[in-house]
Amino acid sequence: MPASAPTLLPPPFDGVSLFSGGLDSLIGAIDTLEGNGVPLLVSHAGEGLVSKSQERCFDGLKAAYPGSTFNRLRVWMSFDAGLFDDVASEDTTRGRSFLFFSLGVTAGTCLASPFVLKVPENGLIALNVPLDRLRLGALSTRTTHPFYIARWNEMLAALGVGGRIDNPYWDKTKGEMVAACASQAVLSKLAPSSLSCSSPTKGRWTKQPQGHCGFCLPCLIRRAALEPNDPTTYTLANLRAGPLDTKQAAGQQVRSFQIAIARLAARPDLAKVLIHKPGPLYDDPARHDALAGVYRRGLEEVGRLLTGVQTAPA
Repeated sequence: MPASAPTLLPPPFDGVSLFSGGLDSLIGAIDTLEGNGVPLLVSHAGEGLVSKSQERCFDGLKAAYPGSTFNRLRVWMSFDAGLFDDVASEDTTRGRSFLFFSLGVTAGTCLASPFVLKVPENGLIALNVPLDRLRLGALSTRTTHPFYIARWNEMLAALGVGGRIDNPYWDKTKGEMVAACASQAVLSKLAPSSLSCSSPTKGRWTKQPQGHCGFCLPCLIRRAALEPNDPTTYTLANLRAGPLDTKQAAGQQVRSFQIAIARLAARPDLAKVLIHKPGPLYDDPARHDALAGVYRRGLEEVGRLLTGVQTAPA
């Protein structure tokens, strides 16, 4: 790949990191800044609550690290109708993860040296093993699965792009990420500004508060990671207030976790098999034991949160 043309003002960044406004991306930014890195944080503009979370987390990081020249790139992840001839408009979010990675890579190619695009994601979510046999398709995405990232790196090499994508937390649960964060003080202050909910605006249809629902898969993993001092406000504040209805979304999500947790508790070695269910893992067989370990520990983490929680069909 030819060397980049010289510029009068070389970019001050030494790497790129996706910055979604979630807890994992916040921890990734804190760890990089505490290690004296100077990242370009890449965000996708979109739904209001998500954008607000990104802004609050970024502003908080700027206040916490005033001497750093890190900055943020924010780009809309949608296209105007009629942008390309003979191509129908696309107004869904199905391609969001591909576009997000593409944006990060594009930003990375502007750096003067080979770059690493960090994709901070805990290992349990990255694997996203279906919790039960009914969790298919969009219910178990593969956005940061090791196979997906490996194919991206394969494509970048084939295209001659001088960079690679890396998830530095592939072997850590969310709780382990929280515990090992390089600045507990900054994390404690900014964690309430982060947003983990899979659908933070769903409350509008039932006239409920918008934000963290408290019962979707990402919310439950977040709650488990931040216990016992979780500062987050959840619509479903108390998981133990009474039996959760398995005919409703809250009960269904919790029950799916209970099924997966019980299955693995009865047969711990099953983790070595189940990690292969979401997709191939042949790129790095040496990681298989560690992947099985993070899957097992991740479910155990959520299991502690759900101790004493009851579910039943109404």
